[in-house]
Amino acid sequence: MDPMSLLFFGCVFGVVVLIGFALQPSSETTSISQRLEGLTAGQQQRSASLRDQDEMSKSAFTRVVLPIVDKLSRFFSQLTPVTSLNRARISIIRAGLQGKVTPTQITTLSYMLMVLIPFFSLPMAGGIPDSLLSKGTAILAIGALLGYRLPFGFVEGKAAARQHEIRKALPFTLDLISISVEAGMALDGAMTIVMEKSHGPMAEELNLTLREIRLGKGRNEALIDMGERIGIDELKSFVTAVTYIARLGGSLVDVIRIQAQSMRIKRRQRAEERAMKTPVKIMIPLVLFIFPSMFIVILGPAFLTMMEQQMLMPHN
Repeated sequence: MDPMSLLFFGCVFGVVVLIGFALQPSSETTSISQRLEGLTAGQQQRSASLRDQDEMSKSAFTRVVLPIVDKLSRFFSQLTPVTSLNRARISIIRAGLQGKVTPTQITTLSYMLMVLIPFFSLPMAGGIPDSLLSKGTAILAIGALLGYRLPFGFVEGKAAARQHEIRKALPFTLDLISISVEAGMALDGAMTIVMEKSHGPMAEELNLTLREIRLGKGRNEALIDMGERIGIDELKSFVTAVTYIARLGGSLVDVIRIQAQSMRIKRRQRAEERAMKTPVKIMIPLVLFIFPSMFIVILGPAFLTMMEQQMLMPHN
């Protein structure tokens, strides 16, 4: 067997061994079960019922895959660069998945898929390739790259979609805050009213910010953290203007109204920019699919007629 085959099967064997090790019960689970033995039968039944309901309410990925990945992360944490962990952490926060997954879980899952996807792609590749320049090697390399990028791409895509929803909701949110402040409410109270009357990612971020303020964090600091957490330039501009007015004094209603109008202008500019890019994007399917079909429909009968005339002409 060549060295490439040995290396590939060694990686697969290592992943299988680590998964088997992760499935073994840990000492922490044993100690917890021993402490639970002192509870009464009724308390055990109630806690077990509540725990089962809570577990069954979660998705299969959270109940089955993440515990295995979490136990395997201790082995892969030393192999992951700090930049990858920081990038995964930022994407998780912006996707609203903090507390559900961790950066080490994402990176560990990417390492596992980087081996498992090429393994399941072996029939398509025709077995273990004999050469590094063969078609099978290219298929396995694409599978490994896809497996590594798949978890990161999922989280980054979810973060981009969430930022898009927040960007769309920002002008209306600022209008509601402006009306509430103009009616005599403080900024915190206006944010509370908007959070209670709305739903979506923006309401979730306002709820988290208000919770931080109630726990003792300063309002300006909590707003700055919200802007950094979401990562949208328009929101950062709003937070900067609000904190500046709070320090120097001024009309908070006018600032919020101006920021909302500015966000509407930027949203219209982005829509116009996308509309200007549409003709260029249409050219790709037009050239690849529509033009060939039109040529076949228009020139096909003429070509067939020419071929028939060529066949009916006498040969010298």
